[in-house]
Amino acid sequence: MMGKDYSMNQSTFDFIIEYEKDIASGKLVTVDELIKLFEKSRYYNAIIKTYAKTPHSSIWYALKRSGNWERVKPGLYQRT
Repeated sequence: MMGKDYSMNQSTFDFIIEYEKDIASGKLVTVDELIKLFEKSRYYNAIIKTYAKTPHSSIWYALKRSGNWERVKPGLYQRT
């Protein structure tokens, strides 16, 4: 995925779907941890560094979209 074909929202969602396959129910994770893992994943594209928006809101959106995470408090999510 390169350039204008790259969607940060879709990429973070794909990352979360893959990530949660190996995560047990009840596991707690912070958005900051997820961002670091995302940046090391195959879903990350360096084009993000040129975006005005950070991956933070895209990770939040991906967690919400997945339907398998519950917000414990701001920035902390639990796998359901």
